Amino acid sequence: MFDWLIQSWNQLTSKELLTLVVSICSFVLAFASFAYTVRSKRRDANAAARNDFHSCISKISEIRSEREEKERELKDDFESLEHRAMRARLNDKLRIYLSKAVLLRTRYRRLDISSFENLLLGAALADQGRYTASLRYYRRAVRLSADSADKALAMRVYGRAMIGAGYPWLGRRKMLKATRLFSRLSNTRGYDRDLMIYESTETYSRLVRIELRCGYLDHVQEDLNEFEWSIPKIKHAKQRQSMEELLTKLKKESQPDPTPSHSETTGAQPGGISPGSL
Repeated sequence: MFDWLIQSWNQLTSKELLTLVVSICSFVLAFASFAYTVRSKRRDANAAARNDFHSCISKISEIRSEREEKERELKDDFESLEHRAMRARLNDKLRIYLSKAVLLRTRYRRLDISSFENLLLGAALADQGRYTASLRYYRRAVRLSADSADKALAMRVYGRAMIGAGYPWLGRRKMLKATRLFSRLSNTRGYDRDLMIYESTETYSRLVRIELRCGYLDHVQEDLNEFEWSIPKIKHAKQRQSMEELLTKLKKESQPDPTPSHSETTGAQPGGISPGSL
């Protein structure tokens, strides 16, 4: 085969050789131009997707801020029938931008997403009860955290989402690791000692709340004790008082209900926690 090619090459005239070389060069140039065009279009598509993604993240942040402001303003009336239309409007807008952001992140995997943006996506999904879907964003947020305090914050919400997704042991382990990290940072130069102590105590309170909410009661008393022991370390009186009030509330919620349950009165077997309770 190789000998045949050499023999055919030798039989070509100079004009035929020139034509062949020009044809090969034209093919190479055409292929290079095609590759450059494809790469440029892909780069433009990635840039457009990145801009759309950041726009969605900005809208999600605005909607969550608006919702939190309304909750502070209306307090208990926020969940009333009178404000149902307002809640539906906020939820619908949030779902639209959240779905678009998740789609863009799934289709364009090379998007440059910061730890904060992963946290925001995970929080938006967790607020809708989609704990399992939020785990991968929280996991990336923990991995991308450049600061120890940011890593502890990300690990706290990551653990909470794991408990909500049905992994109570792993989630509790993550949250306890976050409390230890906050405690270590309280003795580290360059970090606000009082703030780190408060965040550690806040992590215990969130751990107890998600355990009670999801019905994982094996370690509730132990975590309540840790929460109670950490409260006196808070220096600010108002913060300490709010934590003491929260502790009293959580202790009441952790007590077994003295009234007979529906299953005891009807003879039905107790079932699991409904998805809506998450």
